[in-house]
Amino acid sequence: MQLYRTFAETDAKRHLEITLPDDFPSQRLQVEVAVKVIEPQPSSDDSLQALFNWLETLPPSRRTREEIDAQIAEERNAWGDED
Repeated sequence: MQLYRTFAETDAKRHLEITLPDDFPSQRLQVEVAVKVIEPQPSSDDSLQALFNWLETLPPSRRTREEIDAQIAEERNAWGDED
């Protein structure tokens, strides 16, 4: 079985045109076509705002700034030098 995947857009009349690659067999073949609608992705501004909104729903951290800084420093020290 040969599988070819491509992305295309429909027109206003719900028509879809697909051009197969040159190495696809040129004789008449029966093929199966499945159509999956790709939802539009939110803009980066929307995604960032969604992240901020989600962060506001989280309970506050009980760690102090010093504890967080110490954990970050510990993690960085674990990386080692890669020179």
